[in-house]
Amino acid sequence: MRLSSGNRGFTLVEILIVIAIIGILAAVATSAISSYYGECCVKSAMFELAGMIKEAKGKAAVDDKDYAIVFDPGGGRFSLLEDQGPDGKWNTGDDIINRSVRLASKGGGLSFGYGTYGPVTDPERLAETDDGIAMGFGSHILVCNSRLTGTSGTVYIKASSGAAMALTMNSKDFGYTLRRWDGKKWSKL
Repeated sequence: MRLSSGNRGFTLVEILIVIAIIGILAAVATSAISSYYGECCVKSAMFELAGMIKEAKGKAAVDDKDYAIVFDPGGGRFSLLEDQGPDGKWNTGDDIINRSVRLASKGGGLSFGYGTYGPVTDPERLAETDDGIAMGFGSHILVCNSRLTGTSGTVYIKASSGAAMALTMNSKDFGYTLRRWDGKKWSKL
């Protein structure tokens, strides 16, 4: 039986060209998806922190006592503490932990820090930090007291893909400002 000239199939060169095009498209898509995933993970962690701040503020108003959010850069976590415990000091073994969030559980290779972007510089000049946590008095603690005022400072969270966000607390009303790195500067959300 003879094959007609219209049923020859594909040449090796044609197959290699198609495989090369598919490989290039896959590489571009993987990079874009990875970057987007990292940005989503950073946002998830920051919104969790923002919710924890609102919770501390609400509980401090209702319970008429101090609450704190403690950052542990070595352990990659932040925790809401509802009492200092018998020793009267924050971030010791006798504190009552309301809840904790591990950055690793959010995905995206999250860690504290601002990477190579540097700290927020406009309009306020914020302190540089080695671990991405710059709270008042050199601590890693945000305290919200029953008068709804508290510690000021900034915490930075970054993803391994390069996405990064900053949360800056003010001491006047225990309010915060969220910023994200837009590729050129820190922009308010």
